[in-house]
Amino acid sequence: MAKWALRATSRSGQPVNVITGAPTDEITVYSEDDLNRRLAAAEVDLRDIEVEVRRLPD
Repeated sequence: MAKWALRATSRSGQPVNVITGAPTDEITVYSEDDLNRRLAAAEVDLRDIEVEVRRLPD
């Protein structure tokens, strides 16, 4: 099963990580549907989110 590392960073410095308040957070995504949903959400996020995606080895 494919999996990806998704790193989201707020270009405006607003909190992305709700626990630490950091402007960057990284998660592992285990399905392409979930990855696509998260990418679509980042496009309209008011915090001006920049997203980096890396495919992780199987």
